[in-house]
Amino acid sequence: MYISAKRNILYLPATILFVLSGLPLFFILMAIPKKKYAEIHSAHQKNDMKNRMDDIGDFISEGDHVLDVGCGNGQFGEALARKFKANVRGVDVINYANADIPIDIFDGVKLPFKDKSFDVIVMAMMLHHVKHQEELIDEAIRCSRRALIIYEDTYFSPWQRLAIIWNDFYSNIVIGLVKIVKGLEGKAVLKMPLPFTFRSVAGWHELFEEKNLQQKDTIVHHLGLKPHSKVTFLLEKQVETAVKRVNVFAEQEGENLELERLPEPL
Repeated sequence: MYISAKRNILYLPATILFVLSGLPLFFILMAIPKKKYAEIHSAHQKNDMKNRMDDIGDFISEGDHVLDVGCGNGQFGEALARKFKANVRGVDVINYANADIPIDIFDGVKLPFKDKSFDVIVMAMMLHHVKHQEELIDEAIRCSRRALIIYEDTYFSPWQRLAIIWNDFYSNIVIGLVKIVKGLEGKAVLKMPLPFTFRSVAGWHELFEEKNLQQKDTIVHHLGLKPHSKVTFLLEKQVETAVKRVNVFAEQEGENLELERLPEPL
């Protein structure tokens, strides 16, 4: 069980308050001086990145080749490279990079890399911005040799789903506007796709099972009284041994079975 009944019930009035507070919060944020706002935003971002990397544990090893899909400004990928001493590359549909890692632009579905180009594929808070989630996950599986790490906003009730939809709009469009006015971001941030394709934890588990991904861990974080839950999925590709043919030879002494085992499928 990833959420208590008490928390789930409390999230109903919290959702109403969360939505109603949006307008006054906008004016408060606009009134904060640029330097102070940048400090607050940077501290929040660093804390969020720390939590994400703590969830990873030893899932990324030193020297791994890692692809950050939907890398945004590239700062999370840069943090991964520093902490794990990994070779990190980013890819996104919009170029508003502000980090020291190589970043490619793609069409949002087809990753521009060969099969098994990376040890680990990271998809951080981006799948809810994608209409074709399954196709993109298939691409991540194709391009990874070993594992996928997926971070997402998630929900446990209809009202919490409403809360994370509102949060997605607010944090990308409203907060994005605040950053533009303060000169902290370019206008490209307002072009962020918002199809709101959120799933429950159970919904994600079902999808991963369909994709034959081994679920090593599911880590859920609730953000205090804010009706907002985040989840980290640590996933590994299934190792399968293919048996191509079975030759059965009947002999006088008995029956011999000859199994020809092939390498793992591509």
